Amino acid sequence: MKTYTIITGASKGIGKAFAFECAAKKMNLILVARSAELLAKLADELSATGVEVKTIAIDLLEAKAADKIFERIKSEPWNVNMLINNAGIGDHGAFAKQSLQHQLNTMQLNMNVMVEMAYYFLHNSDKTQKRYILNTASTGAFQPVPNFSIYTATKAFILSFTESLHFEMKKQQVHVTALCPGGTETEFFSGSENMQKVVKKNQAYMMPAKDVALQGLEGLLKNKTIVIPGLVNKVGAVAAQLMPRKMVVSTAAKFFDIKE
Repeated sequence: MKTYTIITGASKGIGKAFAFECAAKKMNLILVARSAELLAKLADELSATGVEVKTIAIDLLEAKAADKIFERIKSEPWNVNMLINNAGIGDHGAFAKQSLQHQLNTMQLNMNVMVEMAYYFLHNSDKTQKRYILNTASTGAFQPVPNFSIYTATKAFILSFTESLHFEMKKQQVHVTALCPGGTETEFFSGSENMQKVVKKNQAYMMPAKDVALQGLEGLLKNKTIVIPGLVNKVGAVAAQLMPRKMVVSTAAKFFDIKE
């Protein structure tokens, strides 16, 4: 029976890179994102590789979005064996100056929807086959970062949830991995002038989305609990766990040119 990999946030950035890396491994795909137009264009490109590509255009912030996705999957002969939980929101700015609704949306998408997708996947996939869940976190999961307070808090949640789930599922033929990328060449850093300055200053440490996705996928197939792409990011994550918390926060603020 054919199997399919679900990728959320598939139309851009790391999600799009995951789609190409999965297609290179001849995995059939179910791509999920808001834009039907971008999904159709991506599906055309990927179909040339010989894999089957299905698309579901939906805003994951709408009510019961995850439920609707799996209702659609159950209505089709799509045997899903892998979930790449990649959709997320990131923003930059002081907590008190940002829209409350935007920050609540960040929490909803980065945490609640991810949990719902994982839950429905586990309950709607064939338990007799090997299954895979990858949750995209961030190196921000290891450290609080001023002006990214909600974003990094949600990524810390993802990391903790994934580590626990990895332990719970390891005897049930389910691989569970947290991908924790650092700076990646995507649209994430294109929002503000300050962020563009940070990118320019640290361009040497930015990783192509293709490399991040490939390392994440290979780590998932090997059942690694955590994948941190790039040596600099690995060192930074370890250092953040060894340093006093106050120093971690001040170091992160300095890196992003954030003044007290």
